[in-house]
Amino acid sequence: MEAAFFDLDKTVIAKASMVAFGGPLYREGLLSRRTILRALYAQLVYMHLGASEQKLARIRDSVLALTRGWERRRVREIVRDTLEEVVQPIIHAEAQELIAEHHRAGRLVFLVSASPEEIVEPLAAYLGVDGAIASRARIDANGR
Repeated sequence: MEAAFFDLDKTVIAKASMVAFGGPLYREGLLSRRTILRALYAQLVYMHLGASEQKLARIRDSVLALTRGWERRRVREIVRDTLEEVVQPIIHAEAQELIAEHHRAGRLVFLVSASPEEIVEPLAAYLGVDGAIASRARIDANGR
């Protein structure tokens, strides 16, 4: 069996997925305005300076810390409910074509992202790929 792996952020979609869903997460009270501004600044730095493995690990850890206390089910619902609004305008057509080409060739297709699985997995389903590899936070007994 052959498979194709696509980086999600700034490859399949034009933005980092956490930034893309910033508006809906803010509207639902999970993000503050200050947090969104810090995330936008971090994205600008990343775009202009790139990121080493160490910087990427720090970004992943800060994103997971940001989501501490969030109810997993609620985040998935927010993402699912806003997929069309958020993702459709920022999907790269070339990526969609390549995904379809790999499926026609009988390959499995996976999205890969450092973003949390609560965002990446619904996005993978929306894009019709076979699965996702994403950051996984520890979930407590209350689903947070």
